[in-house]
Amino acid sequence: MLVVGGLAAIVVVTAAGTATADELTDYLEDARDAIYSGQRLVGTSWDGIQSIGIFDIQHHGGMASVGSGSGFATIGDGRMHQGGLDEAAVSFVLHTGPELDARYTVAHGEATKHLGRAASVIDVLEAGSVRIRMVVDDSTAAPVATEVFDGDGELFRYSSMTKFTVSVDPAMAEFDDREYRMMMPLEDADLPIELAGYRLVDAYAAPQDGRQAFYTDGLFSFSVFTTRGRANWGAITNNDHPYDSNGYNYLRVISPTSVTVLWNAPTTALALVGDLPPDHLDQVLRELPLPGTDNWMKRMWRKLFGY
Repeated sequence: MLVVGGLAAIVVVTAAGTATADELTDYLEDARDAIYSGQRLVGTSWDGIQSIGIFDIQHHGGMASVGSGSGFATIGDGRMHQGGLDEAAVSFVLHTGPELDARYTVAHGEATKHLGRAASVIDVLEAGSVRIRMVVDDSTAAPVATEVFDGDGELFRYSSMTKFTVSVDPAMAEFDDREYRMMMPLEDADLPIELAGYRLVDAYAAPQDGRQAFYTDGLFSFSVFTTRGRANWGAITNNDHPYDSNGYNYLRVISPTSVTVLWNAPTTALALVGDLPPDHLDQVLRELPLPGTDNWMKRMWRKLFGY
């Protein structure tokens, strides 16, 4: 399964006070164009489960390259290049840029320093509470530290640059010269246009007659993968944990940068991969096909009457 996206959009504010989502759209380009490299510490903590990682990162021309040596991925602008033994490059023909949802506002906070560099604290608010607190490097607009909070105000995910340089490997500038396998869009992904405030912006075919649908609210994002039949998720995943949401059972895999949720609906296997916080995740799962089995009576009824 190919995962594209899943990185929170970075919002940069240069004026004091609180701004609406519409006013923030222009500032997205500042972070997109940031040029920097270094090392980032990222961790996710949920229900007593912690996952921590340290990643080399380079950012240039709207593209982020994460990892090094034999294992890295470069993602951005509807393209992805995965390095290593299974090297591959794909381009999504119709890539829709995110727009920040109106439920968010942003407050420009105090001046600070990170790794000895001048920076500013920025709070992204939802319903009056801090959803994300960012430390943004003043000269480059790069996010050098981030905290994401759940619906109860508890810290869910954090990241911090432990090394930072205003330069990138020259190979990053040659990224556009690679050959890509083109991914054609689907007109119908058989999934809702909107899920709990997240908008469907792209849908593509996935392996084994599957579908990949990409959703975002401009700040967080996730992909939903669907395929016909059922999957033995427990046999093909590592570090998975049972997860109860809205009274239904799922499998959950927590990584430093994202959460994967796996389940079987009556006729479909589904996987959700994204960076959204737990309370948003529960809202989204409520609106997707629910876990369950297709029992004999239902199958017979559908065979006889077609529904």
